Amino acid sequence: MKISDKDKQVLEHIVKYCDEIKEAHEIFDYNKQLFMDTSTYRNACSMPIMQIGELVKKLSTEYINADRNMPWKAIKGMRDIFAHDYHAMNKEMIWETSVNDIPALAKHVTNVLTNGKNDRASLNNVFTR
Repeated sequence: MKISDKDKQVLEHIVKYCDEIKEAHEIFDYNKQLFMDTSTYRNACSMPIMQIGELVKKLSTEYINADRNMPWKAIKGMRDIFAHDYHAMNKEMIWETSVNDIPALAKHVTNVLTNGKNDRASLNNVFTR
């Protein structure tokens, strides 16, 4: 898959935000109860998820159409929930997204950037809860 320079930059930023989420989980030792009880921990994961959704909006239509293995529309939709309907956010949904979906997204995007291929096998129900 040929990736434009602009799309490559967007994908690199997505990986950066995935890494920030991983780092937050490592700092807090993947402690789910602490996540549920501590806004600082949740925000450290929620804000990068929102940024990822915003970045996805900057991917070209050509890239989105070429990479059908990722639910890009759902990722954009999650960003909208975070940005416009924050009180409706579900802590469990944020946890599951940050622990399960974000690593799959990071793996997928890293594979695309490294090999120019998308990896369907690395995906489960990313962002489709």
